[in-house]
This record gives sequence, C-alpha cells and structure tokens, in this order.
Amino acid sequence: MMSKLQFSLNTLRFFTGTLMLGGALTLGLYGLSTLNNQSHADDDDGDRRYSENRDDRMRDMPAEPPASPGTSLADAEQYRSECGSCHVPYPAKFLPARSWQTIMTSLEDHYGEDASVDPALQAELLAYLSANSTSNHSRFTARLAYDETPLRITELPYFTRKHREIPQRLVSGNPQVGSFSQCDSCHRDAAQGKFNEHTVDIPGFGRWDD
Repeated sequence: MMSKLQFSLNTLRFFTGTLMLGGALTLGLYGLSTLNNQSHADDDDGDRRYSENRDDRMRDMPAEPPASPGTSLADAEQYRSECGSCHVPYPAKFLPARSWQTIMTSLEDHYGEDASVDPALQAELLAYLSANSTSNHSRFTARLAYDETPLRITELPYFTRKHREIPQRLVSGNPQVGSFSQCDSCHRDAAQGKFNEHTVDIPGFGRWDD
C-alpha cells in the first residue's frame, strides 16, 4: 500500500501541476488579447494613413477642364430655341465654321431680314455653330474649295445631288412648301436633325422615294 508520505507527495504534485497549467493558460490568453488589440490598432493606423494619402492625391489631381464653348446640351437647346423660333434649326454640321462666322456676323441682313440679337447671345450661338460645324473632309463640303464659303445649305453640291430628282414644281412651285430651304415641310423630323430620304412626305403630293 502507498505510504502517507507518497500520497502527500502525489497530492502536492497534482496541485502544483494544476496551478502551473492554469498560469500558462492565463498567460496565453493574455498574449492573444494583446496581439489582437495591437492588430486592430495597426489596422486603424493603416486606414487612417490610406485615407490621408487618398485625400492628398485628390487634392493634387488637376481639376477637370471646363467644357469647350458651344458643346453643352444647354448650348444646343439655346440654338434650337432661338433660331428655331423663325425657321427650322439647320444642323450646324451642314456648313463649315467659316460659313457660320459670316452668317452670324451679318444678322442685321439675314437673307433680307433683320435677325439681330444681343451681342452676348450672338457670340454664344456662333460658338455652338462653330463647335459643331462640318470639316473640310466631310461629305457636306465635298467638291468645295478650301477657301470657298457657302452661305446657303441649298447651294451645296451635296444638297443639290440629294435633291436633283425632285421636280421644282413640287417644291418652289408648291405653295405648301415654297422653297427647298423649308426642310421641315417635307422632312417631318427636320427639327430633330433627321433627314431620312425614305420618310419624305411632300405636301399635296405624298411620299417620295427616289
């Protein structure tokens, strides 16, 4: 049988081992807690540094350049409203910038009419027309000399070619049309800049398809 001395030693070893294990577990939990807190602190610092760097980059970025004059939707609407109050607002792409320059700087004699407007408005309309005008390499300026300045869309080679098969009597001889310049008389969507030849409807005559 186990002696009292051996029993006492075993009991002492058991309690000593239990205390040491408990201490080790306590130290381990404390270490994990400290590491976790340090990790969160590092994350916070990293987020703060990223945010500060991002703000610095945003401040250093150049501001977006302002829109070029005449290129906004408001400019287009102003042109349609102002010029469309007297006639169909002809698309700016039909004429080169030099033509619009001549037309808009002589509004006091605008094809026999005084169409003068406020100088500021005149400049804004010209900016829109110039910004959206045709180039020297467009089909609308085909067969035109580089220094030629057409003042009527109806006189462009492109226009005359597209309308060459329509008899004069259906247009200039038609009291419901009067002139080839009255685009919206036959092109129902002319105000929206649409001139599909397959949707032409000549007043008093009907659909036209060449």
